[in-house]
Amino acid sequence: MFISLQNKRISVRAVENLVKKFAQIASPLKKISPHKLRSTFGTNLYRETKDIYIVADVLGHKDVNTTRKHYAAINEDMRKSVANVLQLRKNEE
Repeated sequence: MFISLQNKRISVRAVENLVKKFAQIASPLKKISPHKLRSTFGTNLYRETKDIYIVADVLGHKDVNTTRKHYAAINEDMRKSVANVLQLRKNEE
């Protein structure tokens, strides 16, 4: 995914260093890693699509249960949000 100026793949460590360098500039108080970026991407994708299978595929998880485990809290947040909306509508009637 990451190519050097010589059109060769850069190492994992080089990617970590690049993320650390630019994350420090963008947000000096937060510790941002490649894993955190991947996790944030997965979370945002799930919130947008509501499709755990798409997220699992994009993140390269062979077993969708791995993805479910990481995004179970988001599912619970969605359920609570829907319950709140339904309760508000019921109270308006």
